[in-house]
Amino acid sequence: MPNAIARLIDLVEQAYAVKVASLQPLNRLNDSSGKLICRVKLSGGHCFILRLYPAANAGDVAQGVAAMLLFLEEQDYPAERIIRPEEKAALVTTPDGSQLLMTTCVEGTPTDYSPTTLHALGATLGRLHALRPGSEVSLPLAAMRPVNEIPWAAGQLTRVEAQVPASLRSRYEMILAALHAVDYCEDLPRVLIHNDCFPGNSVCTAAGEVVLIDWEGAGFGPAVLDVGFLLISCESASPWTPPFPPDPKRVAAVIDGYCQHHRLAPSELDKLPDAIRFRSIVYGAVSFAETIASGEDEPNWWWWRYSAAEEVAERARKQFESYL
Repeated sequence: MPNAIARLIDLVEQAYAVKVASLQPLNRLNDSSGKLICRVKLSGGHCFILRLYPAANAGDVAQGVAAMLLFLEEQDYPAERIIRPEEKAALVTTPDGSQLLMTTCVEGTPTDYSPTTLHALGATLGRLHALRPGSEVSLPLAAMRPVNEIPWAAGQLTRVEAQVPASLRSRYEMILAALHAVDYCEDLPRVLIHNDCFPGNSVCTAAGEVVLIDWEGAGFGPAVLDVGFLLISCESASPWTPPFPPDPKRVAAVIDGYCQHHRLAPSELDKLPDAIRFRSIVYGAVSFAETIASGEDEPNWWWWRYSAAEEVAERARKQFESYL
């Protein structure tokens, strides 16, 4: 690890003509993607975020993130900004074929769950969905869409089917059926989506602006996927914590902020329950498969989110329809 960090510091200093004071990994090096995210502090005190994409996983992923961030900068949309090396390229290719992407670090405090802050986060999301890239702009499809995630999760279940004991057979079949019941939402209009929009992926700046961070996986997709995940995420501080006491003000605040910039059509609202539940059932299917394979206890936070989809969607729909 020390040697790898030292080599990475050398690469950064050579590519960006800077002097690095410290480089701190922000994710585990054994991450399945092989990607490394670091916080880089320069000798002058400035901090940046560095992403390293190994040669095997570089290419489309790195290019997609760079294209998205460059487009957002052109639109003056609040997000991380790419730090370009002297040759002005957004990405730096290392001798071994890996790619580096360095961006500014959005400074601020964690986004809280107060209606005022959630209103600002909703407005930030609505503003994103209102952007209209021209046909000449090449941006990726969002990665975590049901059309990709549902078949993958079903494959994880199928892989362990023969190992499922009789006592868990009904649960296995229930999860598999629920997975296949989710609408892919692919017939809905596509806008630019963040694809992982929840308070934990945003920062409240000193100016009171809520800025989304972590744009990997962002791209074209149905707006309801972002909206659904944000709404259900406002019902608990994190996926692993118990839900908050019900408070319609949180959902209402998100929607009021969102509708300042963008509105969901009735056809999109019809599929809001599936947009809310899809991430939960994907997680549930994969965690069940891992439980069968490893024998460890199965986490169950996802079941609350899955079960709450209809209730949250109904509350949200009434709020959205007041703007139609």
